[in-house]
Amino acid sequence: MNSRSYEGLHDLRAMLDLLSAGRAADNGTYYVHRGDLQWWLFYNDDITQEWKNRVRLWVDGEKLLGWSLLSPFNWHAFDVYADPSLRGTEAEREMLTWAVNQLSDDEYIQTVWVAEDDNFRVHWLTENGFTQQEGFMHLLSRSLSDLVAGAPIPSGFHARTSRGPEDASRRAIASHGAFESSMPIERYTARTLRFMQSPVYVKEHELFIVNAEDEVAAFCCIWTDEQTKMGHFEPVGVHPNFQRRGLGKSLLLEGLARLQSEEMTDASVCANSDNPAAVGLYESAGFRKVKRLLTFKKENKQ
Repeated sequence: MNSRSYEGLHDLRAMLDLLSAGRAADNGTYYVHRGDLQWWLFYNDDITQEWKNRVRLWVDGEKLLGWSLLSPFNWHAFDVYADPSLRGTEAEREMLTWAVNQLSDDEYIQTVWVAEDDNFRVHWLTENGFTQQEGFMHLLSRSLSDLVAGAPIPSGFHARTSRGPEDASRRAIASHGAFESSMPIERYTARTLRFMQSPVYVKEHELFIVNAEDEVAAFCCIWTDEQTKMGHFEPVGVHPNFQRRGLGKSLLLEGLARLQSEEMTDASVCANSDNPAAVGLYESAGFRKVKRLLTFKKENKQ
């Protein structure tokens, strides 16, 4: 097993395929959706895409065995995803150790997305000085086999897909408000535009509910996985001026119908445990809690 740095979009495709293989294996660990990784890498303020220098790949010839993504600065975080056949092996331990060592100068280190029943990862983290944090994410999912007609959209609104970069400002205003961002709107809009111009953006996979003035009231991105047939939502938001009108549920059902039309059989979404409103919204659209995804943190000695 050798390791090397990230070299281009062909590596990204291999990383995404490894996530799909991990989800398909369903062997006790948790692999985030392909859409999550694409969202992390291309929707951020890393204008020069320095994240490419924070990705490490472990390979055997042309075969990708695992990868790590370092997210230092405000996050102090790392992610490691190994081929499911390597679960619990010395090779996976080597990947984890490498990632932790890269952040050893940080005040603390953390890792997210650890499934509560992932006994190997929980044990490794605990024996290496990490402790479980109070907060967690809910993983929710639902089958698309029993999907019924979408919820009626309130009068004065309609659903449409993104038109691409020309919608960047509308989308940014909606997201800025929905997530109560303190970032200047100009910077926020520039980030949104970069994402819409990125190689992973599919305008037909970003859905809006707009009013008669074409203001974006609610928005979501849907992501597909041809290998597992699992669709995914990330992000989902409703601008505060348009909340409590049923637009969020209508938006989700529009997204579910589109995922079904693209031959997905199931859909997933994640929500913070301290956001009961989001959990309630997803449950109203037929999602059910599947498991908790934990965060582990380690304080480094200074």
